[in-house]
Amino acid sequence: MSAPVITVRGLTMGFGDHVVMRDLNFDIHAGEVFVILGGSGCGKSTLLKHMVGLYKPMAGRITVAGMDMDPDDDGAYRRILARIGVMFQGGALFSSMNLGENVALPITEYSGLRGRAVDDLVRLKLRQVGLEGFEHHLPEELSGGMRKRAAIARALALNPEILFLDEPSAGLDPISSAGLDALILRLNRTLGTTFVVVTHELSSILTIASRVVMLDAASKSIIAEGDPHELRDRSAHPFVRQFFNRQPGMEG
Repeated sequence: MSAPVITVRGLTMGFGDHVVMRDLNFDIHAGEVFVILGGSGCGKSTLLKHMVGLYKPMAGRITVAGMDMDPDDDGAYRRILARIGVMFQGGALFSSMNLGENVALPITEYSGLRGRAVDDLVRLKLRQVGLEGFEHHLPEELSGGMRKRAAIARALALNPEILFLDEPSAGLDPISSAGLDALILRLNRTLGTTFVVVTHELSSILTIASRVVMLDAASKSIIAEGDPHELRDRSAHPFVRQFFNRQPGMEG
C-alpha cells in the first residue's frame, strides 16, 4: 500500500465544552477513494472541515502531504491549499457567475495564469466532468447533477492531489447519483487523484469506496475501518451490520 497522504492522530473535535468525537486515528493513502460514513449528526462533515483546516482540533494532529494542518501558519496552510480541492455540500457555486467564471476563480486567485491560458484550463476542467460547452451557463440553468459536476470541476481547477467531497450525492435522483459515482471513479483512475468523501448514501459507498471509516455518535469514536464489502458481510459490530444491511432500529 502507498504511503499515507493524510494522517490523523489523537484527533478530538468539539465546540466549547461539547466533544463531538475523541481520539480519532487513521491514515489515507495516495490513490484511494476514502469514505467517511456514519449516522446522521455523527460528525462526518465536521471531520472533513477539520481535515481542510476550517476548524481547529480540541486535541490531536492532522498532517496533509507531510505538512501539519495549521491554519494559523499562513505560509504552510497556503502550501496545503495548493495541493487540495474541496467541494462542499450543495456545491456552493456563485449564482451570479457562469460556470466558466466559477471554475476560473481559483485559477486566477492561486496560479498566476491570465487570459487565454485561464480560458483553456477552464474548458479542460469542464470537459473532465462532462460539461464541455457549458462555460456560459449560470448555475440556475443546470440540473442538480450538473451543478455538482461543475463544483467538482472548480475543485479540480488547480490539479489537486487530494479532493474532498462533502455529501456529493445529496439531493440527487438515483440516476444522477450513479453518474456522479462513475465520474469519481473515472477521475480517480485517470488522474490518480485521492478522494476523501463524506456520505451516508449506501449505494455510493459500496460503489466507490476503497476503504471507509465509520463514526459513531454514541461512543464518539471510530467503530469500523476497512473495505465496505467486508464490513457489510463480516463485521461483528451490530451498528455496522445495521448500517450496511439497512436494518431498522439503528440509532443516530
